[in-house]
Amino acid sequence: MGLFVIGAVASLGRYNLAAFLPFIMSELGWARETISLAQSLAIWLYALFVLLSGALVDRIGSRKTFLIGGAITILGWVLLSTAQSPWQLYLYYGVLLALAVGMTHYVPLMATTRKWFRKRAGVVAGITGSAWAVGNAIFMPVMTGLADSHGWRHTSLVLGICFGAVIMLCALFIIRDTPESAGLRPDGEESPPPVDYTTSEEISWDVKGAVKTSQFLLLFIAYSVYNIGLNGLVAHVVAWGTGLGSPEATAGIFSTAFAVPWIFGSIAGGWLGDKYGKARVMPVGLILATAAMFYGWLGVDTQQGLMLLAIGVGLGTGLQVSLYVPLLGDLFGRARVGSLFGILTFGYGLIGGWGPLIWARLREATGYYNVAALVSAVCYAIAVVAVLFVRPMRTEGGA
Repeated sequence: MGLFVIGAVASLGRYNLAAFLPFIMSELGWARETISLAQSLAIWLYALFVLLSGALVDRIGSRKTFLIGGAITILGWVLLSTAQSPWQLYLYYGVLLALAVGMTHYVPLMATTRKWFRKRAGVVAGITGSAWAVGNAIFMPVMTGLADSHGWRHTSLVLGICFGAVIMLCALFIIRDTPESAGLRPDGEESPPPVDYTTSEEISWDVKGAVKTSQFLLLFIAYSVYNIGLNGLVAHVVAWGTGLGSPEATAGIFSTAFAVPWIFGSIAGGWLGDKYGKARVMPVGLILATAAMFYGWLGVDTQQGLMLLAIGVGLGTGLQVSLYVPLLGDLFGRARVGSLFGILTFGYGLIGGWGPLIWARLREATGYYNVAALVSAVCYAIAVVAVLFVRPMRTEGGA
């Protein structure tokens, strides 16, 4: 429960700028591309910071990592509320909040989850991975509404303090680093399960060996490239909605339309992955998201059309996104899954981080977001092809 609550509020340090974008443009007169560069910068640096957070979880524990991240969360949101020039936006949002999210969001959450659970890994990862979508579904409309009625600066100040405090309280009173630290074993078992000596020993690849395999390269390509489209849509869906005539105060509903299907997709994808195979379920989700992005290119010229696009991308992406960590464990063993997922996430940031900037430039060049949706559809299609070629490992890497 503590991990879910942290996951629900931690990611808002990245997505707050999507909610505030129309209000910042109106108040400060900054170009869409100026603000989108901050969003891309935050994702690029996040890719580096998660390598740090993963190491901290292993070295000092997730509890202390979340405590530090919660404090930085408060600092980043509060300073963002004072930004008056682009360099301040890049520093407060692009650096500080990227660090805060890196220390409190996906990688440390999933790494801690994996330490506590080993049975039905897909379902557990799906539930934990859906937390950010729950937070977005609830708080994005709240942020746009408060920004309209009380100003985006006051909203950033108050919510930032609240969210950071929630993270720190959960870390203090709920989070424990490992089940052993609470006198338990993984999955809550009180004693070791009986050992079946007739079964083969679990595979265990070292990191250097795993990253050289074609299977890891295919997953790296899929996870990195489709996120170009995903990050672009998430960063601009509120602005797209206002461009189609939605009032700024209620435009956060388009983020909700994206996030709610993600929740159901993530949980269902985890269950389906455990039952039918993760590598079988993942292409289905990616194909659905690809189709939705193609629809965005061909058919979105109304608010209702944008709702359908958001629902399709949210559901399709959610179906497959929580399965990367469990699949890495299946392919290469659980021992180094945190490090391997950290490398995937580095690709997500380094490559996928271009999404917001690409969407902004295409919007400025064409006057519409539809061409950006087409580029995103191609990115998702590349991920489909990559995942379809992932096969079980036939050999074992060195430990």
